[in-house]
Amino acid sequence: MPLRHTKWITVFIALFLVLPIFMGLIGTLLPAFQFFPPLGEYTFSLDPWRNMLSQGEFYASLKLTLISGIGGPLLSLWLALSLLAWGYQRPFFKKIETLLSPILAIPHAAIAIGLLFLLSPSGWLIRLFSPWLTGFERPPNWITVQDPYSLSLVFALVIKEMPYLLFVMMAAMKSIQARETIQASQALGYGRLTLWRKVLIPQLYPIIRLPIFIVVAFSLTVVDLALVIESNTPSTLAVTLYRWFNDPDLSMRLMGSAGAVFLMLVIVFTLAGWEIMHKLLSHLTRYERSNGRRCGFSDNLLGSGVVLGSITLLSAFSALLLLPLWCVAKRWRFPDALPSTWTWDNIERAAPLLLELTSNTLIIAVIATLIASVFSLVMLEIKRLSSAKSATPSEYHAFDWLIYVPILLPQIGFLFGLHVLLIYLDLNGSLCAIIALHLMYVLPYVYLTLKGPYLAYNEEYLQQANRLNYHPWRHYVTIKLAMLRPALFTAFAMGFSVSIAQYLPTLIAGEGRHSTLTTEAVALAASGDRKKVGSMALLQALFPVIVFWFAQVIPSRWTKWRLTIKCFFSKDKKCSA
Repeated sequence: MPLRHTKWITVFIALFLVLPIFMGLIGTLLPAFQFFPPLGEYTFSLDPWRNMLSQGEFYASLKLTLISGIGGPLLSLWLALSLLAWGYQRPFFKKIETLLSPILAIPHAAIAIGLLFLLSPSGWLIRLFSPWLTGFERPPNWITVQDPYSLSLVFALVIKEMPYLLFVMMAAMKSIQARETIQASQALGYGRLTLWRKVLIPQLYPIIRLPIFIVVAFSLTVVDLALVIESNTPSTLAVTLYRWFNDPDLSMRLMGSAGAVFLMLVIVFTLAGWEIMHKLLSHLTRYERSNGRRCGFSDNLLGSGVVLGSITLLSAFSALLLLPLWCVAKRWRFPDALPSTWTWDNIERAAPLLLELTSNTLIIAVIATLIASVFSLVMLEIKRLSSAKSATPSEYHAFDWLIYVPILLPQIGFLFGLHVLLIYLDLNGSLCAIIALHLMYVLPYVYLTLKGPYLAYNEEYLQQANRLNYHPWRHYVTIKLAMLRPALFTAFAMGFSVSIAQYLPTLIAGEGRHSTLTTEAVALAASGDRKKVGSMALLQALFPVIVFWFAQVIPSRWTKWRLTIKCFFSKDKKCSA
C-alpha cells in the first residue's frame, strides 16, 4: 500500500482510538466526585461514594459480580485446557474444532435465550425426562435460571468463553512446538495428561495470558447476558449500574459514576490477584512438575474436565437447536418433549418487526465492519513500513497496545460518560453514533484477526509486479489483497459477529430510536413470549453463522466463480468451449 504521511495517519488513528475512551472516562470520573455541570454540580465531593457504599444492593451485586467474574473464567480455562490435552492431534478432535466457529459467531444474548429455553423449570431438559422419570406433570418450582447465586450466569459464561479460549489455545500450539514435545515425553513414558500438566500447560499459559484477561474483564462487566439469565434482585454490579444510570432521577448518575469507577478498580485488582495466584501456584507445584513421576493424582482434574467440557459443548448446541423449534411451535404443552402442532404464523406475525430490526442490524454491522477492515489494513501497513525502515525492528507498535484498550475497559465505565459528549455534540440517537461506537469494538477484533496473515505476507510478489509495471495501488488490490482473501473474509466475519452482539453501545448511542435484533431480544427475554423471542434470537444467531460460512466457502471458490462469470460474458470461442 503506497501510503504517504504515515506519521500523521498514525497520530490520527491513535487519537481515534484513545480520544473517545479518554473523553468517556473523564465523563464518568468527574461525576463520580460530584462534578457534573449539567446538574448544576460544580464542586468536588465524596458524597456519591458515600451514597453508593450505603446501598445494601451494592454489596450483594458486588458479591455476584465476583462469583461470576472469577468463577466463569476459571471454569472456562480448566475445561478448555482439559479438552485440548485430551484431544490434541487426535483425528476426531478436528470435528470439535469445526464446531467451535458457530459457537464463537453466535452472540451472547442468543446463547442466553437458548439456555433459558433449555434449563428453565419448564425447559426442554426437564421435558425430556418428564413424566416417565421425574413424574412431573407440571413444571417444578425450581430455580434453575436467574438463581440468587449467579450459577446460571457462570454456566452461560462458560458456554460462551470456553470455546473462545480453546480456539486461542489451538492457534498458539504451533509456537511451543507441541508435536515434538509430546513425542519426546511419550517416549520417556509420560502419560498424555501428565505431560500436558507438567510440560505443555506451563509453556502455553504465558502465550494466552492476554486472552484470559479479556475473558475476565468481560465476565466482570457483562450486561446483556446478565439481563437475560441473571436474577434481577439483586443483579450483578454492571446491571445495577446500568439501572442507576437509566434512573429518572438524574442525581443517580453521580452514584452510578462512582460505581463505574469502582468496577474498573475491581477489574484491576482482580487481574492483579489472578496473576499473583498464578505465580503462587507455579511456585507451589514446581516440585510436583519436576519429580519425574509418570502419572499423578492431579491428572484426574484434567480427566473430569474433559467430561464437563463435553457436556458444556453439548448444552450449547442443544440450546441453539431450541431456537428454531420455538419459532415454528404452535402448541407445546408441558411435559411434551416436542411441539404437538407446528405453524409458520409466529414468523409471519413478527415479520414486519423482524424486517425492521434485521435491516437496522445488518446496516450497522456491515458498515462498521467495512470501516474497521479499511482501518486495520492501514494500521497494519503502517506497522509493516515502520518495521522495514527501523534499524532495530520491534515486534510491537503503538497500535498493538492501544487496540486492547476498548476490550479490557468495562463498557459501563466510559460509555455513559461518552453519552454525555454525544448529547453535547447533538449526535445522540443517530445511526452514525451507533456505528461509531460499534467501530470501537469491531476494530480490535478485525485488526487482531488480520495481523498475523498480513505481516507474514511475502512482499516479493508485490515488488516483482511493480518492477514489471508500476501500478502500486492496482497491484496492492489485485495481488496482495487477492492473496490475503481468506484472512480478509475471516476478519470480516469476526467483526460482523462482534457488531451483531453489541447491546450496550447500541442502546446508549441510539437511545432506543434504532433497535436491533440484540436489543429487542434482550428486552423481550423476560416477557414470556418464547415464540417471538425465539424468532429474534434465531435471526441474531443465524446471520453470523451464515457470514462465517461464506468466509470459509467463498475464498476457495472465488477464482473458479470469477473465471466462470468472465467466460459467460466473453465472446471468446475458446473460453465458451
